[in-house]
Amino acid sequence: MLYIYLNLKKDGYKNKQILLYFIMYIAFAFICGKMYTVLAYGENDILSAGLSAYGGLIGVVIGSIIFERILPTDGKIIEYTILSLPLVYGLTKIACFIVGCCGGIPYDGIFRIKYVDVLNIWQFPIQIVETIIFLLIFIVCHFLKKNNNINYIVMILVSTFKFLLDFLRYDHINTLITRNQMFSIILLFITIITYIVNKNKKSIN
Repeated sequence: MLYIYLNLKKDGYKNKQILLYFIMYIAFAFICGKMYTVLAYGENDILSAGLSAYGGLIGVVIGSIIFERILPTDGKIIEYTILSLPLVYGLTKIACFIVGCCGGIPYDGIFRIKYVDVLNIWQFPIQIVETIIFLLIFIVCHFLKKNNNINYIVMILVSTFKFLLDFLRYDHINTLITRNQMFSIILLFITIITYIVNKNKKSIN
């Protein structure tokens, strides 16, 4: 949110407009984060369901698109929100590492980690790997933000790396493709289709 705020202020947008967006940002992140957990993991109670970082990311993208329709910002709200996604996801994985959720596959090599009150086995530190990779994606995309296709670049990188890194998560054991990977494929497909449609519209215009 701080990253989005600083960029919007730099572009001359007013605090009131930014504040209204952040209210929507938090609401969509919270609601979609819980809904994703319910849909992906079969939780029966949305109130007691945990918050999914991936679901939250999808939620803030949806929220930014809706807000742009209500109070147009020449696409800046959407752009800065999408640019911030790798940063947000990378930082949330630190929390996952601390509490022991979203753990890695069984692993006995360097940097292995064991959560004695969770699985009590040596695991691959996938949360930290995700943090490093997604922070690198954020840094690279931040310096490429003047690229006209930066929104699509970020979404393609996020969905692709999320798909690949899920092979190293414990949830992938005995599973051909996880729910996270299915959502990643859907997100990648939507991104590519949106790019093609918008490109064709510009060509016609």
